[in-house]
Amino acid sequence: MKKEEINHEKEKILEFSLDKFLKEGFFKTSMDAVASELHMSKKTIYKHFSTKEELVDAIVERFTSTVGNKIDKAINTEDDSLTKAFHLFEIMGSIAMKLSDTWVKDLQIHMPKLWEKIDEFRTKKAYKVLSNIIEQGQKEDMFVDKPAELIIHLFVTALRSIVNPDFLYYQKMNYKEAIQYTFEILFNGILTPKGKKQFDKIFKKAMQ
Repeated sequence: MKKEEINHEKEKILEFSLDKFLKEGFFKTSMDAVASELHMSKKTIYKHFSTKEELVDAIVERFTSTVGNKIDKAINTEDDSLTKAFHLFEIMGSIAMKLSDTWVKDLQIHMPKLWEKIDEFRTKKAYKVLSNIIEQGQKEDMFVDKPAELIIHLFVTALRSIVNPDFLYYQKMNYKEAIQYTFEILFNGILTPKGKKQFDKIFKKAMQ
């Protein structure tokens, strides 16, 4: 088999499994089921991924890399701080729509080291991105002149807390709703009159 065909085969497995595992979780999904739905032998899958855990690890690597690139692209623009914040919200909302409680719980319970890796990634990325937005917003007089580090810490802590299946279950809301409410509550608490006007223009129109 040619190298291009091998790469295509591996990519097909990875893309299919990413979509399936994010929606259904991976613990109760067998490699037999993956092979059957892909119309390929289990031996072929094991040629590329020797265990299901290795496949999950590759999925997480792909997912975090893709998300990271999307966020960087949205932030590294000439837009004002609230427009950047809105783009960040859109990205997080689209991610939230793809995640199931089962996927998150499977990671937390069955692959805790990998979950720690994801948590570290999202925490570092959140600090970097929010630092960019908050500091720019203060220069633009969109955000109040309060310690940027404290504001960023509050945002990161809140966002980490809500991406928790147990919290969402008891609050009867989904990931996207939780992210939306968090953005609205926290941003309204740090906006200047100028910022509130821009926030209403950008965010509230998009929520309609």
